[in-house]
Amino acid sequence: MCSTPLARAYQKRVSGILLAAGLSTRMGEPKQLLPFGESTIVETVVDNMLGAKFDEVIVVVGHRAEEIQTQLGTRPIKTVFNPDYRDGMLTSAQAGIRALEASDAFALMLVDQPFITSALIDQVVDAYQQTEKGIALPSYNYKRGHPVIFDQKYASNILALTSESGGVRILFKEYGDDIHYVTVDTDSVLRDIDDREDYERALQEK
Repeated sequence: MCSTPLARAYQKRVSGILLAAGLSTRMGEPKQLLPFGESTIVETVVDNMLGAKFDEVIVVVGHRAEEIQTQLGTRPIKTVFNPDYRDGMLTSAQAGIRALEASDAFALMLVDQPFITSALIDQVVDAYQQTEKGIALPSYNYKRGHPVIFDQKYASNILALTSESGGVRILFKEYGDDIHYVTVDTDSVLRDIDDREDYERALQEK
């Protein structure tokens, strides 16, 4: 007789949402399209997501949307245009959530974090599948990283946020008891590429 709890036997459908609509103000040019390895930053992140245990990958685009979509080619993703991308990252998260269909949960990821591998994503997805908590996220040296996985029940909370709310982070304060922290042994879950200096450093390590 199997002793596996029912909650663990059922694999929840997790969608990955990539926020790739930003203006890249600090970089001075679209960081999504910057060369990285054998492709570009956005392609690297999308390929890492496609290689992970997501049931679907949604890419939210805005600034230079057509170029980004062209770069992504025929990859099996759903692209969503955020007409309000100039109003900040929250609007892109909301656009991605509205595009969800039959998901039990969704993971938010940032386009400027190409060091988050498929294996790291899977570590968080696997932990989410096994926890009773509604939020799962990686932690390195007690700092929160990405991807952040939310149970579908939090979709309405995020959709109700306004630009003055402080963004999705407000949920971490309000629902702290519902967070499962996944301890990881790499700062890749924290690292992003904000400016030229970050980019040059990332290229050296690639």
